[in-house]
Amino acid sequence: MTLVRQFSPTDIPQVAEVVNQSLGENYPPSLYLTVHNLWGEGFLVITDDRQVIGFVAAVPAGQKVARVLMLAVLPESRRRSLGKVLMAELYASCRAKGFDTIVLEVRKSNKSAIGFYERQGFAISGEIKNFYSNGEEAWKMMKSLQN
Repeated sequence: MTLVRQFSPTDIPQVAEVVNQSLGENYPPSLYLTVHNLWGEGFLVITDDRQVIGFVAAVPAGQKVARVLMLAVLPESRRRSLGKVLMAELYASCRAKGFDTIVLEVRKSNKSAIGFYERQGFAISGEIKNFYSNGEEAWKMMKSLQN
């Protein structure tokens, strides 16, 4: 059974593994603590039998704006609408905090992620050259939480 809850520092090893398997990145543990300390309600994990299988991490990016830093689900757990569940919980956290807009960046080459975000109501709002460490460009995407 899956459960969405706030990130806890004890989740760091499992979240790091999700990041490694899903995003191919290896961030220092301090990054996760920093994100958690900036806005704990914006760092959510989804578990299956107490094992972290995905997460979303967002931070305040302005008075009424939240920025999604990462959304990742283990490859073997994809196609179960877990990303959609995580984002729905994040929208609720954002509204409770008074945010009316969510922004994020996504690799231009990541067509499946772009499609996912578009289905979630995000629209491309710009581009960023050399955004990723390998020089790849990103799309800036934005979603209004106002009804």
